[in-house]
Amino acid sequence: MSSSTLRDDLASLRIERKGSRTQAEPRGEHPQFETQPPRSRRGGGIGLTIVMVLLWMIPLGAIAGGGIYAYKQYDMLRSKTKVTVGVVQTLTTGEAEKVLSAKGFLKARRASKITAKAAGRVERVLVEEGSRVKQGDVLATLEHRDLDAQLASKKASLDRSKADLEEARVELAEKTRKAERAMRLYRQRSLSAEEFESADAVRKMSAAKVDGLAASNKLIEANIEEAESALRDMTILAPFNATVVEKATESGEVVTPSSKTIVAIATLDQMDVETDIAENLLSRVAVGQPAEISVSAIPNRRYRGRLRQIIPMGDRGRGTVKVKVEIDDPDEHLFPELAATVYFLPDQKRSERDLGTYAYVQKSAIFEENGHSYVWVVAGKTSSLTRRAIEAAVTKDDLARVESGLKTGETVVLEPSKTLKEGEVVQVEQ
Repeated sequence: MSSSTLRDDLASLRIERKGSRTQAEPRGEHPQFETQPPRSRRGGGIGLTIVMVLLWMIPLGAIAGGGIYAYKQYDMLRSKTKVTVGVVQTLTTGEAEKVLSAKGFLKARRASKITAKAAGRVERVLVEEGSRVKQGDVLATLEHRDLDAQLASKKASLDRSKADLEEARVELAEKTRKAERAMRLYRQRSLSAEEFESADAVRKMSAAKVDGLAASNKLIEANIEEAESALRDMTILAPFNATVVEKATESGEVVTPSSKTIVAIATLDQMDVETDIAENLLSRVAVGQPAEISVSAIPNRRYRGRLRQIIPMGDRGRGTVKVKVEIDDPDEHLFPELAATVYFLPDQKRSERDLGTYAYVQKSAIFEENGHSYVWVVAGKTSSLTRRAIEAAVTKDDLARVESGLKTGETVVLEPSKTLKEGEVVQVEQ
């Protein structure tokens, strides 16, 4: 150990007397020696104490702050006015003034799934989906070479039978002439009865042969007509003017009368909406009642319609009655089986109906002051009130059409109290 280190260690020692730590005890007594810690160690203990105090103060402060915040929020909520609100909507006149609405699906007035009348292999399909066809147009053909051969054979048999019949008729004429001559000679006693009877029998045999050949010709002609009918069945024709909505087969497929559809057609210019109405609401509608139709696939278009038919049969399980609503102004965008909603309108003149869209607000939100109409608008997250002047047209429903002053999506107070004030923060009831 070096001398400097030893001096430092001795300097750190202090002699402490009993009763006094500032004076050294005499030699010969037993002094008590105390080694005092360095300054740095004393400072470290104080710092640790401060850190511990701070660590305890953080959660206590958080708890106190949370309590104060909760109390303030409770106090604010307790003092806020509770209001019920509504939202400004964009609707058509049909949606706003409807007496009843019902959902259903589009159906073509006339629709048919075309199948083959006879079994065969599809030779050609001459149409595609979307093709417009007229009554009698060829939709598809089946292979029919075997029928062509059978028909040709039957026609040849008929020609031969006709020739045989002509020959038999000539022969009958000759036998008839001989029989008549034999009769004259027999009456003149120039011919025996046996010879006369023999000539007459030959004539009758020739007549029977002619009748048999004539009947055979009729049979062959019937067979030919049957073959021609079977041949016509190999050609699939359109039964009425329509549009092809499905092509279900391709060339080479084998079909039978009870098998799959070849093509499906429908009259897209005559469309109905088939929907169900609850029994207890049926009294609200009648045949001929105007309606407005919205189609889910065409959200920006509204169609005019009328109740065309009420099906006279109820659904016991569902408690509904099926009705058909005719679309007065169909276009190329409408297809069978699309989902649609029907808004049955009050019974009024068609010219009075307007298919435009407008902003609507509930009537209970509007209040009058000094001859003007106002609403309380609730602002976004702060839920503060703003009084706004509007112009609204009264309707028959609980909605009013907004001419100016409000935009779609804005929130307004329903049945506002007279104590509401500009800028007041309110509590919106859910």
